Amino acid sequence: MFEDLKRNLEQEKKIIMDMRAIAIGYRNDPVNRAFYGTSLKALAEQLDYLNNAVPELLKEWSPFAEMPESVVAKPLVAERKTLKPLVAKPEIKKLDLIASRDAGEAKKLAGKLKVIETAPIEKKTVSMSYVSPATNEKRFITINKEDRKNFLKTLKLSEEALEGVKKIKEEGVGADAWKPNMYIVFSSKYFGRFSDKWSRQFDEVSKDLKNANIPILLSSYLSMAMMSCCIAFVFGVFMFLLLLLFSLSNWIYFFLPFGFVGLTMFGFYFYPSSEASSVHKSVSYELPFSTIHMAAIAGSNITPVKIFKIIAASVEYPNIGAEMKKIVVQIEVYGYDIVTSLKNVAKTTSNKQLAELFSGLATNISSGGALKNYLDKKSESFLVDYRLERQKYSALAGTFMDVYISILIAAPLVLMMMFIVMNVAGLGMGGLGITSLMFLAIGAIVVTNIVFIVVLNMKQPRM
Repeated sequence: MFEDLKRNLEQEKKIIMDMRAIAIGYRNDPVNRAFYGTSLKALAEQLDYLNNAVPELLKEWSPFAEMPESVVAKPLVAERKTLKPLVAKPEIKKLDLIASRDAGEAKKLAGKLKVIETAPIEKKTVSMSYVSPATNEKRFITINKEDRKNFLKTLKLSEEALEGVKKIKEEGVGADAWKPNMYIVFSSKYFGRFSDKWSRQFDEVSKDLKNANIPILLSSYLSMAMMSCCIAFVFGVFMFLLLLLFSLSNWIYFFLPFGFVGLTMFGFYFYPSSEASSVHKSVSYELPFSTIHMAAIAGSNITPVKIFKIIAASVEYPNIGAEMKKIVVQIEVYGYDIVTSLKNVAKTTSNKQLAELFSGLATNISSGGALKNYLDKKSESFLVDYRLERQKYSALAGTFMDVYISILIAAPLVLMMMFIVMNVAGLGMGGLGITSLMFLAIGAIVVTNIVFIVVLNMKQPRM
């Protein structure tokens, strides 16, 4: 009985822990609130059925157990034999009289007593075992027989609910969860001590990593860069030796290992700044629309923290959402108040407009102003900037088009006519023949086109 009661209590503890986790999801996930409510109801009913079995389990236990034979009192005659001979005979006679008198009274009472046979008590509880699909654990419980059917129904609902909650958590955390990267772990193992010493010399890279929202420590990033440079050097040596196998005259490619190392270092150094610039553009693009969304939510008299949570959970504003998550983390994890959290994030964000919005929100909240009116005005201001930025880009694109037509369409035609005349006249330029000059011109055109594409992509706002 005690074992059954213990198992029931353990199961109730697990149910309460599951209910606590689901309650957190119910509070923080308004989209799936109905599903969380159904899950809580099923677990609560399951808890009731387990509690109903406790009184029956206690009734099955009786404190009046049969005494073992070793404890049964021995006859008085035997006890008299064990008396020491030092006891006086008159005392022994008194004991015999008391014993005979008690024996007579016992016989009279025995004649009055009746033995009543009772039928064995039928158990009202039943023990069950099942394997939880959510955790793959085997669980043992004891419930009332009359509750068995209903318990199985609620058990099925609760297990399906727990599996659904697990899937929702995996989907929600999928983008946020950062699993250990084996390449970073391997690189830090061999180059961690060097990267820790040199990390102070790369403050700009550290700043770009934070602005780009790249979840890698500077020391880990430097370790990964060193490991990649070593791999690039080995690959360059392999390519150089492979070229030497074909011809010894290919020794002129001895620079390949150093070239690969240089390209790798260049890529690792400038990648964070490039990514930070991309994030800056994306934030500028999302800012007007996210501010309009925030203003609409603020009209429902929702607290600012919930507004930040809704924007952070939205898939429409991934970059703004990342900044909003920083505010929520400072409030719920670090324990800062909302005004301090807004000011802290405003200092670290790379976008000046977003920093201005956060600072204004902090001032508005601390002064008790109308949040919706402030967000409406800021959204109008951001929309004006949004339109002006696209107008500037349209004018810039027109200028680039004129330059492109002049340099890369008209100029090659003029060069082609000039090369034809020079070829007919048998002339050259700088000791180079017409064929060499044509190849140089084609190469220059290709490089110029690449430069135009890169500059246009750098200047182009997100559409």
